Amino acid sequence: MGNIQFTDALGNALNTFRPREFAVDLGYSRKLSKKTSLGISLRYISSDLAGGTVNGINYKKGSSVAGDLHLFHNGQKENGQGFSWGLTLSNLGSKISYTSDATQKDYIPANLGLGGAYTKVFDADNKLTVALDVNKLLVPTPPDVFDSAGLADYRSKGVVSSWFSSFGDAPDGGAEELREVSASIGAEYWYKNQFALRAGYFYENKIKGDRRYFTLGAGLKYNTMGLNFSYLLPNGSGVNRNPLSNTVRFTLLFDMDK
Repeated sequence: MGNIQFTDALGNALNTFRPREFAVDLGYSRKLSKKTSLGISLRYISSDLAGGTVNGINYKKGSSVAGDLHLFHNGQKENGQGFSWGLTLSNLGSKISYTSDATQKDYIPANLGLGGAYTKVFDADNKLTVALDVNKLLVPTPPDVFDSAGLADYRSKGVVSSWFSSFGDAPDGGAEELREVSASIGAEYWYKNQFALRAGYFYENKIKGDRRYFTLGAGLKYNTMGLNFSYLLPNGSGVNRNPLSNTVRFTLLFDMDK
């Protein structure tokens, strides 16, 4: 994302900083049956977003430890047609802090995800997969940024209890809880299991982040090698425009089993 320009309350430029983050994961998976598998992973997170002193506050590098739990069921038949689904609990871990003030610790984005995909095989050369997944952050609904007392209470909640309370703590009740759910839908077409076309759309409620974007992609597979590319289409404008608009990604894959 490049450098961040820090400003004071009046918009005057202060210092700049290039944020740096990385994570190290260790995972293990096991088949529970012919169709169902379970996976678990542990993660160390290092995040340096500010560095130095900004507006009189001394910032430092933050760190956290988290874990993921995944359940997957493959319902496809031998010809590849069928329905598959998955459930994931991710980023279940400790809070993170960028200052020496113990009351300023923030939640990392613990998440509950549920998704499914159906593959239709038309013939030996053509197949189409349609997928849908929904996600819900397992963190308390944050208060107004000017509510200092509410913010202190928000940060004082325990991590484990916050996972469960996140399903019923929104001020507007169930309607607002539903607005905290983001959704993604996508489709993938394969021709002769060598050439693929992909398209997708991501939706997030206007008052819960307002991220909305389309993606397009293609893939090519030959023997042990695969090449994929994707493009994030511009959507929205101004502050609502995704900072990753017009991003092109390339992935090179090797299948060592072939």
